[in-house]
Amino acid sequence: MHKQHGLLFSWLFTKLSIILIATTLLTACGSDDGKLKKVAATEDKTIVLSAGGIGPINATTSFNMHQMTLAFSDFNVVEELNYRSGSPFPVIRISEGVKTVMTIIPDGSQQNIFSIIVEDNLIVNSLGHHLGSNYSEVYTYGQNEECQAGSDDLLGKVICYAPKAPNILYVFNGKWDGELGKVPTADILQGWGLESIIWRPK
Repeated sequence: MHKQHGLLFSWLFTKLSIILIATTLLTACGSDDGKLKKVAATEDKTIVLSAGGIGPINATTSFNMHQMTLAFSDFNVVEELNYRSGSPFPVIRISEGVKTVMTIIPDGSQQNIFSIIVEDNLIVNSLGHHLGSNYSEVYTYGQNEECQAGSDDLLGKVICYAPKAPNILYVFNGKWDGELGKVPTADILQGWGLESIIWRPK
C-alpha cells in the first residue's frame, strides 16, 4: 500500500513538474515576444523624401563619409569610385543588405552634394508616388510634362520633373522600339514604370 502511494506521488510529482516547466517556458516566450514587439515598434528606419531633402540630408549637407555614416547608422554606408567618360569620381552608397537604398553623388568640388539617386521604396516619397508606379499614375494624360531622354547611364530612359517639385526628377523605364536618345510618345510612356528618383538641392 505504501509502495502504491509512493508510486502515485512520484507520478503526480513528475506531471506537476512537466506542467510547471511548460508554463514557465510559455510565460518566458510570451515575455520575449512582448520585448521583440516593443523593440520592433521603436526601430523606425523610415526615411522621407521631400523637396527639402531626404531624411537628415538637406541643401546644406556636405558630401562627407563620416557625416553620412552617423546620419544613416542603421544602414551600410560605403564610399565607392564610379567612372564617367573614363574619369573617376567618388559616390557614397547607402544600402540595407544587398539592396541599394540610395546613392549620393558629389558636385565638381566633391565637397557638396550634387544629387541623390533613390533606388528603393524604403525611402518614402512625400509626393505619394513610389518606385514601380506607372507614368499614367503620376501624370494626367495629355499634360505637357517637362521630360527629356536620358544619356550615359540613363540612356534609353526618360527623366521628368516630379509634379510641383522642380528639384525632384523621376526616371522612367520601359519597352520601346524607337530611337535611343528620344522621348517616346505619350501613348508609349503611359505604361513605363518609375525606376528611380533623383533629388537635387534647391
